Amino acid sequence: MIVVRNAQSTLQINDPYIRDFVQQRIFDLGGPAFDPDTLGYFLIFEAGDTAETAQEHLGFNLLHNRYSKFRYDQAGYTPSFEVVEEFSTCYDMVFILSDDGFGIELFIPKDESINADIIALCRKFAFKAEVQLTP
Repeated sequence: MIVVRNAQSTLQINDPYIRDFVQQRIFDLGGPAFDPDTLGYFLIFEAGDTAETAQEHLGFNLLHNRYSKFRYDQAGYTPSFEVVEEFSTCYDMVFILSDDGFGIELFIPKDESINADIIALCRKFAFKAEVQLTP
């Protein structure tokens, strides 16, 4: 999993669409003044990453509601994320974790190497982005 807390760390992202998208998000959130300790940061899934990998950052399993603990494929489940948006090459999932607006934004590539449950969660709840990513 790639953790992005500043513009420099976006250079770790191999996918040019996701890299440009995260760079734009950082620019929109203040550019050089972007403060990940106040606003939050970004996680980019890589092959082999799981819900447990993300849990280290989120503090809960993203496949479950963070309060009720219902799993995404169980009756009674409601998402803990604010939104999940589908782009041509990835899903963009946003979690706001505190009342002050601190959040973590996850980018999940549409790739068969990504955990099937995570992709299924995204497919179930994502809405199509109006604007698609271009490098």
